[in-house]
Amino acid sequence: NLEYLVKTADAAVGDQVITSGLGGVFPKGLPVGKILDIDENPGMLFKEIKVRPAVDFSTLEEVMIILNVDKTNRKEKVSIH
Repeated sequence: NLEYLVKTADAAVGDQVITSGLGGVFPKGLPVGKILDIDENPGMLFKEIKVRPAVDFSTLEEVMIILNVDKTNRKEKVSIH
């Protein structure tokens, strides 16, 4: 679920959800998933959004953890141990 999306936000079923990069936790543009359903209850301040993840977590064998994105040196080599 996608939480705290204001009712005035422009979102539709089928839209792609990607990271914004705001907050510095994840880099901008990472695919998160696709909107499956939007519920707009009249008494609620936010839309209730159901998102299908971009990946099937049950089939993952390896993941890469991004500790920091150095915007000044993007040509730095990456090593996987």
